[in-house]
Amino acid sequence: MAVPITEAFTLGFIGAGKMAEAIARGVATSGTIPAARMRAADLSEDRRRVFSELGVKAFDSNVK
Repeated sequence: MAVPITEAFTLGFIGAGKMAEAIARGVATSGTIPAARMRAADLSEDRRRVFSELGVKAFDSNVK
């Protein structure tokens, strides 16, 4: 059974490749961290779109 993580926690991915996608899907599906509390950065618009469709906020850079 997954234990939800505190509301203050955000999960970030530097690179939104297939492995990051699998992790994000698994974490969201388990209920451990909702997709709305995940972030991903990738240069590829296609990869950012995949994450956005999951409900993950996606960026084209990991720099603030």
